[in-house]
Amino acid sequence: MTAVSRMWAAGLLLTGLSACQAEGPAPQASSNFIKVNFDGQTKTYTNASLGEGRLCSLSSYSISGGNAAGDDLSITIFATKAGTYPYRQDVNVYHDGSQVEYKTGGEVFNNYKALVCPTSAGYYSTVGQVVVTEYVPGQRVRGTFAGALLNPNDPNECSKQGKLFSGEFYWVKH
Repeated sequence: MTAVSRMWAAGLLLTGLSACQAEGPAPQASSNFIKVNFDGQTKTYTNASLGEGRLCSLSSYSISGGNAAGDDLSITIFATKAGTYPYRQDVNVYHDGSQVEYKTGGEVFNNYKALVCPTSAGYYSTVGQVVVTEYVPGQRVRGTFAGALLNPNDPNECSKQGKLFSGEFYWVKH
């Protein structure tokens, strides 16, 4: 039996029948993670957490990882189920969309920013999406993300140039 086969079998035993419902071999319960590729660098956060909430009529859930020292990632989905959620393109529309905030290297990056330009001003978002392949409220979430992120503090307030951003996440309740 190969090392990969042994790891998969151990994961199956640890997670019981719920592993049969997941896509592919389920990571072990202790392997909550967010893996991010950003601007040519790859980083894995092994302390991923799931947040769920409601504000008035708006329900959302988020997957987050990192630390309080300003090296963290938060992906928010404005919905209550699995699906494909494009980055919010309108400042007034939240339902069935997503939004990202990534702090790294002393800077903050988002999928959106306010443009302050002589010829145009207002909310701007890059094109991107979060694909949630599995979501069981309070129990499990799995998915991928891809797009570009902007630095809202870029001295060129008219710049729409983002840095490439992609990755995957998995969280299961312990």
